[in-house]
Amino acid sequence: MNIENEIIFSLKKIQENTELFAPNIDGELSISQIHCISIIGDNEDANVTKISNELEMTTGAITKMCKKLLSQDLVEKYQETGNKQKIYYKLTESGQRIYKIHKKLHDKIQRDKKSIVEKYTEDEQVIILGFLNDINSLIDNTFKDIEKDGNMY
Repeated sequence: MNIENEIIFSLKKIQENTELFAPNIDGELSISQIHCISIIGDNEDANVTKISNELEMTTGAITKMCKKLLSQDLVEKYQETGNKQKIYYKLTESGQRIYKIHKKLHDKIQRDKKSIVEKYTEDEQVIILGFLNDINSLIDNTFKDIEKDGNMY
């Protein structure tokens, strides 16, 4: 196998491993739900607007996600005294457990990635960054093209 094919194969394995591992934090939770839990855990007085801005998702999608998390007893909603307009979310004990697992996992992965990147010279890191930016652009543009054509599933 030549180096080009090995790189493409490695990228495919990264994607497959990510897809296989991600849902295993708590069975039926999606990556977005886990990240929603993480945002709520990181922010005091987290509301739909704050969560949607952080996750770059619509408020409608966040509302639906929070309803599901409520039904799973992972978050609870509350309102400030005197302000019945805004609804805020905080983690339940079960939500805190998932939050802590995710944070621990995220911190470990960040440390591990940092140690890998540090093995390369700054010039090599520039090339790697350019490559990863190209891959991310390819993925973004592919999804935009599919959505534009109306063939998204």
